[in-house]
Amino acid sequence: MADDKKSPVLLEQERLQKPLGLKRPLSWLLFTPILLAFLILPLLAAIFPDTTNTTPERTNNQSILIKQDSTPLNAHPYLQTQADESSRPKTRWSLDSVWNPGPLASVHSNLEGDCQACHAGNFTRVADASCISCHSNMGLHVQEQRLPDTSFEEGRCASCHRDHKGRESLAEQNKHFTGKNCADCHSDIKTVAPKTETLPVADFAKDQHPAFRLTVAIGTETSDLRRIRMAATQTIEEPNALKFPHDVHLDPKGIESPGKKVVMNCANCHEPANTPTGFKPLSMEAHCQECHKLNFEPALPDRQVPHGKPEVVLSTIAEFYSHLALHPEEKLRVNAGRAAMRARPGEEHPNRSTLQNLAGNPQAQAAFAATELFEKTACAVCHEVSRAPGTGNPRTTGSKLPQYKIAELVPAHAWMPMAKFDHKAHEFESCSSCHAAKESKKSKDVLMPAIESCQDCHSGSKQVANKVRSDCGLCHEYHLHEKQVNAQIIKSAHP
Repeated sequence: MADDKKSPVLLEQERLQKPLGLKRPLSWLLFTPILLAFLILPLLAAIFPDTTNTTPERTNNQSILIKQDSTPLNAHPYLQTQADESSRPKTRWSLDSVWNPGPLASVHSNLEGDCQACHAGNFTRVADASCISCHSNMGLHVQEQRLPDTSFEEGRCASCHRDHKGRESLAEQNKHFTGKNCADCHSDIKTVAPKTETLPVADFAKDQHPAFRLTVAIGTETSDLRRIRMAATQTIEEPNALKFPHDVHLDPKGIESPGKKVVMNCANCHEPANTPTGFKPLSMEAHCQECHKLNFEPALPDRQVPHGKPEVVLSTIAEFYSHLALHPEEKLRVNAGRAAMRARPGEEHPNRSTLQNLAGNPQAQAAFAATELFEKTACAVCHEVSRAPGTGNPRTTGSKLPQYKIAELVPAHAWMPMAKFDHKAHEFESCSSCHAAKESKKSKDVLMPAIESCQDCHSGSKQVANKVRSDCGLCHEYHLHEKQVNAQIIKSAHP
C-alpha cells in the first residue's frame, strides 16, 4: 500500500518502529550529567558533609538550644535566638539546594542554600527539634499544668507552618492558621477540655463567637486581676481611685486651663507605643500638669511641688516657708506679690486668707499651704485624699505638718492581654467609633467595645462584601509564651 494511502495512525506506528540510531546513546549521554548533578553529587554531599567543621554535629532528633538574651519577648525569633551556623554540619558546596521544591518564606530566605539547617537527617521531614533550635521562645498551645485536664495533643510545627510556599507563605499562614482549623476543637471545646471556662467558638461571624472576656483589676496589687465576660445589659467597671471624667475633658466646647480654653482629643493623652497596653504610660508631668498646676504659693504661681509621695510634697512646702523666714529679702518680695494681688479689682480669689501678709511663723504658713493644696486646689481634684493621724516620717522636714494619704491607683494593665490588636491598622477610624469616652462620666468605666462593634467591620473566615475577612489568627496567638502567662495571674469570675 502506498504511503499516501496509509492512515496517519499507521504512518506514526511505522516511524516509531524504525531503529533509533544515535537517539538512545544521545539520550543517555544527556541523562548521565543530569543524574550526576541532581542526584548522585547532592546525595554524596548530604551523606558526607563538610568535615572542616569541627564543632558538634546535630542528629535527626537533636538540636543545640541557643541561650535566650534580653531581647523583648515578642521580638522576631531571629532577633531573640540566632542559631550558630558552626554548630551543625553543612552540605558541601550547598549541592542539596537543587532539591529545593520552592522559595522559602522571607524570614528563612537566608537558609535557602543550606537545606540541613532544617532537614537535619537524610530524606526525613523537618523535626520539631530543628525549629526549636532557633525558635526556642515558642510556647505550647495549652499550658503544661493544664494538659492533664484536656485531651489535646500538640501537633508538629510543620503541620501548620509549611515552608517552600513562597516569600509570604508563613506570614499568611500565621495570620489565618491555614494549616489547622481552630474550630475543629473550639466549636466543641468541652469535649477537648472538660474543665475549661472558654465557651465554644466556631467562627467570628454573627453569633458563632461569644462575647469578649476582659481582664479587670479588683485591687491595687498586680495579682488582683479577674476575667469577666462582657454582657449587653451591664457596664463593666474597674475600681479606680483616680477622678477623671472623660466627658468633661472631651467637651467639644473646650475646658478652661490656666492660660486659655483648650479643646482636647484622645491623642492629647493616648500616644501609641510598643507597650503591653499599646500606648505610652500616662504621667502627670507630660499630660496633666499644663492645666493642673501644683503651685502652693499664690504670689509665685510658677513655683510648684513635685508630683510624688505626700512626704516629699510636705517637705518641699515646709522648706520653702522656712527659707522665707531665714531670708527677709525673699519674704518681702513674696509679700509684695500678695499685696499686688489683693489690690487688683474685680478678681476672684480662691481664699482671701491665702493672700494675707506672711507675718506668722513659717510652720503655720506651711501647714495652711499644705491643707489648701491637698484638700482644695490640687490633690483632691484628681485623687481620693484622706487625713493621716499623727506625725509624719521624723527624717523628713515636713513631718510636723498635717499628714495625708493618697489612695493607690490600679496598676496599668491590658484588658485583653492574650489578644492581638493593632491601633495603627485602625487609624482611619476615630477613637469614638469603638470607645464611648465622650459619654463616660467616671474613670471606673472600662471603655472597651463589645464584639458587635468589631463585627460591624470584620467578618469570619468567609469573605463578606465590605468587611475584613478575619480568621482566628488575626486576633489570637496560637503559642502561649511562658513569660506572658506568668505575668497574668488571672482568676476567673463572672459579673
